[in-house]
Amino acid sequence: MPSADVIVALDQASLGVERALVGPLSLIIPMGARLAITGPNGSGKSLLLKAIAGQVAVFSGDFWRYPKLTLMLLAQESMRRDPWPLSGHDWFAAMGIVPPELPRLAALLPKRIDSLSGGQWQLLRLAAALTPPAGAGVKVPHLVMLDEPANHLDQAVKQIAVELMKELSQNVTLLMPGHDRGMIDACGAKSLPLEACLDAA
Repeated sequence: MPSADVIVALDQASLGVERALVGPLSLIIPMGARLAITGPNGSGKSLLLKAIAGQVAVFSGDFWRYPKLTLMLLAQESMRRDPWPLSGHDWFAAMGIVPPELPRLAALLPKRIDSLSGGQWQLLRLAAALTPPAGAGVKVPHLVMLDEPANHLDQAVKQIAVELMKELSQNVTLLMPGHDRGMIDACGAKSLPLEACLDAA
């Protein structure tokens, strides 16, 4: 079993859906880390997040996750129903999250989700992902995983996202694949090339 400050550990793990597609891969994620997984498209960054979330299989090797860990995965693409007669207020309430007090976000909350632009929808999703539910990150460790969080965002909204990342408590861990070097540096994340984890002993 990993040490007490580790929330996720992979040792020679091969990941995939119907068969192994990525690996063997070894990685340790300590509590409170801010990590940006880098690498070319198709290298397995999204697959790693899905494996940690339990959405794809670990075919070989060892995978361990802190037993009481709570997590939030913001997938790279999120299809919206059309029609989807929920407001932003309804959407946050359904997840048990109090929206952060941001003027740009407040303007979206009364609107129907199916009326939002791609950038507005991404802001809503990011704000929800970066606002842990009550107790998360306080009573138990919490992991936020953001897959390419800069997609569809203008510079002003990127800055909002960075500020929300900076406000995460020390018990909240941030893991985000991405190519936006400006956002990675601004939020203080450490770059970790995925290829550096492959074939590790």
